Amino acid sequence: MWPVASAGDEDFAPSAGARKTLQWAHEMGASTLGEAYDLLDQLAVSNDIPEVLGHDDTVEGVREELEQGISLVGGDASLTDVM
Repeated sequence: MWPVASAGDEDFAPSAGARKTLQWAHEMGASTLGEAYDLLDQLAVSNDIPEVLGHDDTVEGVREELEQGISLVGGDASLTDVM
């Protein structure tokens, strides 16, 4: 079972692609979900997309998932709690 961050009755359980993106963001210095979200534009123009997302996920798909996570658990949620 993957880590799940909870806010009330709602859970945020990131997909494999989102978890890889959160790990990449953590390696880039992000410590919160909001900081990871802010780094998505940098990922979108980087050469890291294939190794982070593979061929099945997109930056836009991960962006939507992280937006949902931010609305559920907040942008200040620690990446170590949601990865």
